[in-house]
Amino acid sequence: MNKMKIYYLLLALLLTTAASAQQNPQYSQYIFNSTSINPAYTGSKNVLNLNAFYRSQWTGVEGAPETQALTVDGLVANDRLGAGLTLTRDEIGAQSVTSAYANIAVKLQVSQNAILSLGIAPGLVQHVVDGSKFGIQDDPSIPTGKQTDLKPDVKIGAYLHTSRFYAGVSASDLIQYKDMDQVEPERHYYFTSGYVFDVSPFVKFKPSVLVKEDFHAPTSVDLNGFLLLGERLWLGSSYRTSMNVFNNPEGETLSKKTAVAFIAELQVLKELRVGYSFDKMLNGFSDYNTHEVSVGYYFFKKKDTSMLTPQYF
Repeated sequence: MNKMKIYYLLLALLLTTAASAQQNPQYSQYIFNSTSINPAYTGSKNVLNLNAFYRSQWTGVEGAPETQALTVDGLVANDRLGAGLTLTRDEIGAQSVTSAYANIAVKLQVSQNAILSLGIAPGLVQHVVDGSKFGIQDDPSIPTGKQTDLKPDVKIGAYLHTSRFYAGVSASDLIQYKDMDQVEPERHYYFTSGYVFDVSPFVKFKPSVLVKEDFHAPTSVDLNGFLLLGERLWLGSSYRTSMNVFNNPEGETLSKKTAVAFIAELQVLKELRVGYSFDKMLNGFSDYNTHEVSVGYYFFKKKDTSMLTPQYF
């Protein structure tokens, strides 16, 4: 059995024996559109915003994760309400998860320069395990065909921002299932924050952080740093690590390096932007890289700003 087949078998066994600990898809370019992790972000671009991306993780490993997503969001009700839709498909080995969420966010002007958004996203999640892809017979723990579950879910979040600062908290997978024979997702909690500094009239610098927690696995932390050149080109990097903050078994290290991502986004036109990220793994998958491509489009109205981007995040 070659190395890729071994990885594939390990992925299959992991998904079969630990389906109750379903994890959310991993993104690198959430820093350009955070709707996927926080429904309160919906409408924050101040225009009708369409964003699509594709992520291929651990390229070269058979059965490795692949993710596709499409989000659309904008403002309604005199710009006091954000509304949108998020569609995601995440596939790893014989398992696939397809979800659809309707995002709603209420915008509250809390000061002259600050807006607080409160968001909720009800949705449906379809979980499929295709036993035929395992290539294993006569094992009662592995389904012989496709096993499909459709469950409701809800995300909530809060998002505070000015023209230069933002901070958000959110939670996903809030509906827990009573049937232990079905897939049981872990609740996930997110905290994000960042600020934009002027370096020169041509250059801006934006550091940011993302913390992801489910209180069962190690805490995931992304440390990001980006330069904006000429209001058109974002260049930066993200360092991802994990820490045993709330559960630190004896003998385990406090933190573990996971990956470093190199990310760029170009505002090709006033309406069109494209992004790319390259993730270099820093763990046992260091021989395999991850690629992520995104395309975004702004639908401007005549009254909208002439800036390339209404905001810096």
